[in-house]
Amino acid sequence: MELKVDLHVHSDASPDGRSSLDALARAAKKRGLDAIAICDHNAFTLAAPEERAGVLLLPGCEVSTAAGHVLALFCREPFPRPKALPTLEEAARTIREHGGLAVVAHPFARADRDLEAAAEALDGAECANARAYFHNENANAMAEDFARRHGLFMTGGSDAHEAGEVGNCYTVLECSAPTPEALEEALRAGRCRPVFVKNTSRTRKGLSQFILRRRLGGVKNLCVGAAYVAYCAGRDILHM
Repeated sequence: MELKVDLHVHSDASPDGRSSLDALARAAKKRGLDAIAICDHNAFTLAAPEERAGVLLLPGCEVSTAAGHVLALFCREPFPRPKALPTLEEAARTIREHGGLAVVAHPFARADRDLEAAAEALDGAECANARAYFHNENANAMAEDFARRHGLFMTGGSDAHEAGEVGNCYTVLECSAPTPEALEEALRAGRCRPVFVKNTSRTRKGLSQFILRRRLGGVKNLCVGAAYVAYCAGRDILHM
C-alpha cells in the first residue's frame, strides 16, 4: 500500500509555530494524509507515535547545525539539544546513535550551501520542501541532484508552521501496513518518493516569524515582525 506522509511539520511548540497538534492532525486528515512527523526545532515534542483525528503522528526533531538543519526521524528515544552548535556530521551521528534516520532538511534553501563532505553522514535528503524556494527557486531541484549523486533516499515535507501549510509537500511510502514500523522500514529501504503540491506563500512565512518575534517580546520585536510580514506580502504580490 502507498501511504502519504508529511515528514516535516512544526507545532506551536516551535518558537515560530502557530498550530496545536490537534489542529495539525485535523488539517492532515482533510488533505488526505495518513501520517505527519512532528519535527519541532531542537526538541522532540512527541516521545512516541500517537494517533489523532485518524492520522498517525510520528515523533521527530529538526536539529540546528553549523551547516543548516537536519531532520531526526524514527529515533528510538528523544535526545537533548547539544549545548554547542554541532556540525552536520555530529548531529547525524547522534541521530543514528539513537536508532534514527538523518535527513538533511531543505539542503539548498541557500544556493551556496556546500554539503558534499557531509553526504556520507546522511541517510536521506528532503527534495520537496514548500518553503525552500524563498531564497533559491531551484532549491528542490538542487536537492534532488544532490540525493541522486550520493545515493540518498528522497523525502518531501511541507515544513509547515501552521495547519494551513500541512501537505503542501509530502512523501509517498510503499508500506506493508499503516504502522510506524512499516513506515520506517519503507524509508530505510528507499521505497519512497517526494511529492510537491505547492509552495507556501511568503506571507505565511512572515506570519510565523511574527509569532517568533511576538514571543520574544518587546515593542522593537513586534515592529520588526510586522515589517517582515509586510515585506513578505509585498513579495507575494509582486510574484503573482
